[in-house]
Amino acid sequence: MNIHQVSVIYHPEQDRLLVRISSQDSEEFRLWLTRRLTLALMPGLTKTAAEQLTRETPSSGLAAAPDIQRQRIVENFRKEALTYASDFKTPYQAEEAALPMGKEPLLVTEVKMALLKSGKLQLAFIEKLPEPGRNVRIAINTQLTQGLLRLLKQGLKESEWLKPVPQAASLKATTDSVEPEEEAHRPRYLN
Repeated sequence: MNIHQVSVIYHPEQDRLLVRISSQDSEEFRLWLTRRLTLALMPGLTKTAAEQLTRETPSSGLAAAPDIQRQRIVENFRKEALTYASDFKTPYQAEEAALPMGKEPLLVTEVKMALLKSGKLQLAFIEKLPEPGRNVRIAINTQLTQGLLRLLKQGLKESEWLKPVPQAASLKATTDSVEPEEEAHRPRYLN
C-alpha cells in the first residue's frame, strides 16, 4: 500500500485515538487505539523508530559519530529534519474512499513491529475478538515513522492520558441543614 496521508484524532466520547490511513489508491483504513494499547505501544515504537533511523544510510554524507553524545545529536537532527520535511499543515482529505475493512474502525488489541531489510518499519495492527478478527499491515519509511510518532504524541497530549489520575473524591455527603448526630444515623450510599 502506498500511503497518502495519516491522521490521528482524539475522540473524548470514545476515549480513544482514531488513526486514519489513506492510500494513493483511494482506500482508507481506520483504527481505534485505546489508552492502554497506546501507552504500551509508544516506548517500543520510539525505540524501533530510533533503530530504523540508525539503520538508514545517511544521505547527507554524515559518518557515524565516534562518541555517543555526538551520535545522539546527529540522530536528533535527522529526526527533526525528517519531521520538518513532512506535511502537517495539509488537512486530512476525508474524501469518498473505499473502506476495505468496513465502516467501523478496527479496535486494535495487538501491534506487531518488524524492521524490514528494505529499511521500512512494518506495523501489523490486529483486532482479536471472539469472532474472527481483522488486521491490517503497513510498511512505512523513516519519514512516515517519524511523522506517525509526532501525530501519536500530539494525540497523547490532547487526550491527557499521560497526566496523573486525580485521587477519588471522598464519598462523604455534605448538607448544611443536618446536625452531626443525625448525620451519623443517616444511610450512606456508595453508588
